[in-house]
Amino acid sequence: MNQDKIKITVKLIGPFVNQLGFSEKIMEFPEGITVEKVLASISLDPTRPRIVTRNGQAVAMGENLKNGDRIAISPLYSGG
Repeated sequence: MNQDKIKITVKLIGPFVNQLGFSEKIMEFPEGITVEKVLASISLDPTRPRIVTRNGQAVAMGENLKNGDRIAISPLYSGG
C-alpha cells in the first residue's frame, strides 16, 4: 500500500543553517507526519532550545503537518 506524500518547507534560522547545511528546503514526508518527527528527520539536537512555528504561528511538537505547510526553526535567543 503506497502512503500519500506531502511537501513541507523547512526553514532554518541562525546557527542551525551552518549546523545542518541548508537554510530552506522543501522536503517530502508521509501524510500525518508530526513536527517532532520532522525535527528528528533533519538531525536537529533535541536538547537544543528552539522555537518552531508553522505558517507563522506557534505549533506543538505533536501536531500533524499538512501539505504545503512551512515550518521555521529558530534557536532561542536571550539577552538585552
